[in-house]
Amino acid sequence: MADGGLRQMQRQSFRQGFTAWAMGALILLMGCGTSRPRGFSTVTEVPPGSSSDQMPTSWQDARVGDRVEYAFYADRIGSRRGTSASAGQLFVEVIAVRSPWVWLFIRVTRNDRQPHPHPFLSHGFVLPMRMGQAPTNPPDPIEDGSTSTTRQWAFAAGQHWIAQRIARDDSPGDGPTQHRLYAKTPGPLYLTNGLIEVHFNAFGFSMSAGHSLALVSFQRGSGTVQGTPPVMGNPWGPGTWYELLEGSSTSSVRVKRVCLGAEQGYLLRKVWEKPRDDVRCDDFQGAEVVSLENALINLVNDSVYIPTWPPRDYGAPLPRKVRVQLGQESVVAFFEEAPANRGEGSDWMRSKSYPTDLWSPVLRGLPMEARFDRLSEGLYQQSEGAPRKFYSDSRLLRWGTWLEGVPELSTSAR
Repeated sequence: MADGGLRQMQRQSFRQGFTAWAMGALILLMGCGTSRPRGFSTVTEVPPGSSSDQMPTSWQDARVGDRVEYAFYADRIGSRRGTSASAGQLFVEVIAVRSPWVWLFIRVTRNDRQPHPHPFLSHGFVLPMRMGQAPTNPPDPIEDGSTSTTRQWAFAAGQHWIAQRIARDDSPGDGPTQHRLYAKTPGPLYLTNGLIEVHFNAFGFSMSAGHSLALVSFQRGSGTVQGTPPVMGNPWGPGTWYELLEGSSTSSVRVKRVCLGAEQGYLLRKVWEKPRDDVRCDDFQGAEVVSLENALINLVNDSVYIPTWPPRDYGAPLPRKVRVQLGQESVVAFFEEAPANRGEGSDWMRSKSYPTDLWSPVLRGLPMEARFDRLSEGLYQQSEGAPRKFYSDSRLLRWGTWLEGVPELSTSAR
């Protein structure tokens, strides 16, 4: 997914311009009718004590009906894509349990529980999570720098929690401030690794960004049903694979396979540079790892950092439409060509195509990271009076489901 802007904004920001940011946010919220989420956690000085019955201790204790709900708010002001904000409720719920798999359904709504208008958030996602073991070296909740960790009591969703607060303040160096609260004993919050609250702010003279998530409610399932594993029509990613066809002027055409999995609260991603036909995505050693809660935060931020579809600068016209072939079918796509901004000269061009309808039936079973990305991209040199000189090209080739033995999950490769 196109998240380079997000990471750069989170890591490199400026503190000045707080007043402009606040006024801009107020005007934006008054204009678009969104509001900051309800249910933000409060921290208490004295532990009042609390108890819970039949609380899960790991994914092995998952029940159909287990659910967590978060309120979220995110904004970005002053970027070349304009000012945008997004707010709503985010739900993660267990809908089926068939050991060793727990099937989650993830959905996002507006604060009034109506469908969210952003195309990234307008549909729910299925995510099979494998019961197992967390990665040996899971990523830090707050990356890239020194953090402080303190233990405290927090109140959220009507319950008191022994919490671990992880914080980092880069504001003296014109950087962001951020903190997170995690329950020391996740209990019913095992779905998101015990997450209670997230807060991030980066203020700049001309550009600012921020996001917040807060626990609103949680629910424990009855444990009387197993549920039915859902069809993987709209998969988040785990349990699926997709392939890209790539080529360049300096190497032969090759296929790259991306395998997506999930285990014990973490999402796994492994790239096979030269996949064989018998590679079935059953080996995730050395895979990229991201926690589920971070993946949810990224989804919320992507809806702000890419406020319109297809991705384009504020006020830029829509690209022209073409048809892009995907296996035996084709899909209508936006097609744009623009200078590549390479140092070699102004005659370097880059082309990109994006599906016009992110939820086209042709894209059934396509994992989210590929669905929200470009279908194809090319780099070439176009000199006046000379034929186009190809440099590199990449396009989506096919995709499918690698989980076997569960008929309800299976989708044919497309």
